Amino acid sequence: LLHVERNQPQFDRLENLFLDHNSIVTLKLSTSHTLKNLTLSHNDWDCNSLRALFRNVARPAVDDADQHCKIDYQLEHGLCCKESDEPYLERLLQYIAMTNVAEKLQRAQGRCSATDAINSAQSFSHYITQHGDVPLQSNEQFEAEVNELRAEVQQLTNEQIQQEQLLQGLHAEIDTNLRRYGLPKDGLVRPSDNLNKVFTHLRERH
Repeated sequence: LLHVERNQPQFDRLENLFLDHNSIVTLKLSTSHTLKNLTLSHNDWDCNSLRALFRNVARPAVDDADQHCKIDYQLEHGLCCKESDEPYLERLLQYIAMTNVAEKLQRAQGRCSATDAINSAQSFSHYITQHGDVPLQSNEQFEAEVNELRAEVQQLTNEQIQQEQLLQGLHAEIDTNLRRYGLPKDGLVRPSDNLNKVFTHLRERH
């Protein structure tokens, strides 16, 4: 759970709301809310949003707290939060940096496939869609990294298409040889098993 600001009308009508152990950055509640029990610990709070929230929520209603905060985070009303001018943009840039490091490490270790990169880009695109109000165009470093990621994904997509075409060609060649030697094709096994059937037939002929 990440973005819940649009849920304020529904939240205001609840008596119990458990939002702990998520990735929530900001939360809004009106002064007319009916909450009696609210859990907020273990999230990714923006400090300014947290201060504004506690102007409308009495502490007795919040019945949990954080014990230890990550680096660059501080305790505010018993909850860990981070000071930032643009909370979503800052977290988005951090997400990009972490993704870049992870993918470079995977490529160095030979564990990053085209499918992995495409899935990562789709996840990243979904993240941006969920936060369309973030002023992305204001950050040149962000734009440069996005363009670099897009170029890499396009290259990997092209390579994946070429590999799939090559694989389809090999499958067609196997089918051709099965027909040539009058061998039945088993559709429930891997193509390599049908290829072994051709090799076995040729060995037996000689």
